[in-house]
Formats: sequence, structure tokens, C-alpha cells
Amino acid sequence: MSEEELDYEEEENQDHLTEPKRQIAIRGEATNVRLRHRECDICFHTFTNPRRHTIQTHLPWYVAPETACWICGTQEQTANFLNKHITRCHPTNAIDATFKNREVMYAELMNGLLRELARSLGTSYPVGLEEKLNAIMRIRTQLPPTEFHISEVKLVDSFLKLNCMEPAADYKIPATPLMEIYHILHWKILKNLIGYLNSDEQLWLLKFEERKDKDGLQIGQLSTKLSGPLPIIDSHFHLDQLCRQMGSGAFQDLDDLGSQSIYKTELKYAIANFVFPSAWPNSAQRSEFRKDNRLRFTFGIHPKIISSSSTSSLEHNWTDLQNLLKSTKTVAVGEIGLDDSTNPSRRDFNRQITYFRKQLYLAAALNLTIVIHSRGKPSLHEHVLAILSEICKPDQLIHWHCFTCSTQLYSAAVSQFSNIVFGITPFILKNRYSNIVEIVKTFGITRLVLESDAPYIPLHSHTIGNPYSVHAVALKISELLQQPIEDVFKITTENSKKIYKLQ
Repeated sequence: MSEEELDYEEEENQDHLTEPKRQIAIRGEATNVRLRHRECDICFHTFTNPRRHTIQTHLPWYVAPETACWICGTQEQTANFLNKHITRCHPTNAIDATFKNREVMYAELMNGLLRELARSLGTSYPVGLEEKLNAIMRIRTQLPPTEFHISEVKLVDSFLKLNCMEPAADYKIPATPLMEIYHILHWKILKNLIGYLNSDEQLWLLKFEERKDKDGLQIGQLSTKLSGPLPIIDSHFHLDQLCRQMGSGAFQDLDDLGSQSIYKTELKYAIANFVFPSAWPNSAQRSEFRKDNRLRFTFGIHPKIISSSSTSSLEHNWTDLQNLLKSTKTVAVGEIGLDDSTNPSRRDFNRQITYFRKQLYLAAALNLTIVIHSRGKPSLHEHVLAILSEICKPDQLIHWHCFTCSTQLYSAAVSQFSNIVFGITPFILKNRYSNIVEIVKTFGITRLVLESDAPYIPLHSHTIGNPYSVHAVALKISELLQQPIEDVFKITTENSKKIYKLQ
């Protein structure tokens, strides 16, 4: 019988990258070989070398990178078999087929795998996955103490370095449930976690291949998840102004800025704010807009329009607004509020207050979300909050658009309204408002939603703002909080869905 037909196993500390020394018990002739068989925890078949079986059958090819062909993306049994494969299949390209100098790529692939594993287990990454790991290990007490092989130490170091984590204190894996996230890189630990998935999810992870950086941003070509791309929401943009600048089909023809190929997302909803009465869509236009299932509408009279309009025009607009707010797919009143950035006269500012109050009462009567516009001196923001507190119930759904106020005002608003969220726009990418960064770092993303405010805030000069620019906003938040970008997408999307009552 040839070497390729037999599959002997040493004890736990075997050197799996070289041909192991084999000890067999022979009674009589050589055909009477007695081998120790062990049961696989995943498929429950028995094998003489469970490590080899697990890596080749149940784990992605790159989990054991030293014995993988990096051209074919396949896993060989040993280094010797890998050399034979390379000689046979890649005789002129041998270096590219080996793992040499690919430690960073390995770490990126494992980043993608562990994040996907966390998603499959219904938990967060990395904290949730680490907690899940230790909970499982409390049950699986039969796992003997083990450690990373000396050849795997550099893999662990590369993973920790890529993710800006502290170096490993040692490379032993404790038998008690006090494990850390990098312990999952060991095939035995990874196998135990995957064993808790159903067969479809196990097959999906076996074929999963996606590189991600420390922030969870995908590197390289898009893979398709069973559950589909991550949904995102642009919670505030201006469709009428976007169409005016780009043409009638502007929304459908927008450049997605790499949302599918880079960020693995799809724009699930976009909240179109109509705040200029002269540009409010008529019935035919609204019917056309509704054909795009992603769009939802808000209607309101912008405070700057109130300052510049005649009394008769405002009365006419008020009548139209009451009808528009009852139209299909309308989810909010707004953006409404106060604005003294252009130094309006006392008379005009008082009219802003009057119509702000009227629109708040109307939103409450129609059970609609309120979108707040507040621009000007710090005292003006406090005035806006005081009026909200006077008129609105504590559970009123409120979206404070383009929030650039202080941490003190944020805290005051949260203390008074249980269902308030704050919009973060591409201004976070610029140096114009330092308060935005402070808000994100101080309070996190629990109450944040992503906004493009398109077409008004372009990512680059001489371009037009784009609803897909919320990806850049999410990435910046991810960098500030050192939190995976998937979490930013997920939490802000849920916040938007809740505040606008979306499915």
C-alpha cells in the first residue's frame, strides 16, 4: 500500500508540515495494521487523522496556509503532497503557489472568515464572537489543552498585528473557557464553533473567501452572502434638487461609489426630503417616484423659505402640505425648525417659530416622524429643543438632521426624548465641525443615522453630492471608534428603520 493511501496520525503535538514518523502495531503479516480511529465532531465519521480530515473537508483552504496551493485555492494533506501538486500542476510558477510572504493576506482572509462566522452565529465581532466561544467551551469540557504549532506562531502574530491587538502572552490554548479571539485561528477551536452551524451554513463557510482589513472593510473582489449584501439607508437627501442638477432619472442612474464591490452593501432605503414648496412633486411625479421601492418621502416647509415668503404664499403652502403628508410612502414632516444663519429680521424669525410649532402639532396629529433643521448660534439649538419639549411627547420619533451641536445638547435631547436619532453627514470628513467627531467618540453609534444630504455635501470638490456617500461616512465612524464597518452599517440601518417605521 502506498504512502498516499495510508493516513496515519501522531499524537496531539505532531508536526503537520512535514511527513510524521509513523508507529504502527503489526501482528503477523503487514496487512494486519491496527490504527486508532477518532470521530469527527462535525460529520461524525471516524478517521485516523482528524486534523487532516477537518482541514480538507470542513474548513476553508487558507486556514492551514502552509499546506495550501495559493494558485488553485486547495488544501493538500501535507507539505510533501503540496510539493508534488506544485511540481505536477505549476512547474513554472512554483513560488506563486506557496504561502511564502503571504502572512498579511492570511490575516485578511481570517478577518473575513471570523466576521462571517460571527454573523452566522448571530453575534457581534469581535466581542460577541469571543463570548460565544467561551460559552461553547464551557460545554465542551473534553477538549484537552493544546497550543499553536511553532510554524503557526507567525500566523497568530500577523493576525494580531493587522487588527492592532496586543501581542499574545503565549501560544497555549487553555482548557478552561478563558479564550481570546485569536485562539479561533487554531483548527480545533474553529471546528468547534463551525459545528454549531447548520449544514447549509457550514457549506457556505467552507467556500467563503473574503479579505478584510482591521475595520472590516472588504479587500478585493466581492463575494455573495447567502443572506445578501448588507442593507444601508441614506436617511436624508433631496431628490428634487438632485434631479434638478442631474436630470429626471438622477436617482436610478447614480454611481454607487463601489457599494457592491467594495462595501458589500445595497441601498435599501433613501429618505427624500421635499422642503421647497415650489419644487414639491405633483401627483404624477409622486407616482413615478413611488415606482422605486427604495424611496420614502418627507414634506415640510424649510425655515429659510418661511423667512423669505409672503404671508399669502405660506398660507397656500400650508394647505398643500397638509394634503401631501397624507400621500402614500410619506414617513415624516420635515425638515423643519429654525435657522438664523442668514440673520433674519425679528419678524421673519418669529414667523419661523410660528410655522415650526404648527408643523410639530401637525406631525403629532398625523403620527409622523419629525425631521429637525437647526442652524445658527448655540442658543438657537437650545431654543429648538425647548420648543420640541413643549409640544412633543417624550416618545415622539425625531430625526435631528445634520447634527453639529455640542455634547451637552445631545445629552439634553436624549434625556427628554427616548426615540431621537442624530444624522451624521459627510461634514464628518471635513474640518468644518469638530463637534461631530466629539459626538461620535463620546456617545458611539447607538443613536446615529447616516445622511448624504445630497446633492449639497459632495465628497470632493466640483462633484455633486450622492446618496451612496453614506459609505464614506460609515467608514470614518468605523475608524474613529475602531469598530468594524459592518457594525456601523447594521446599527445605523436599524436606527433609521426604527425612526421611519420601515420594514
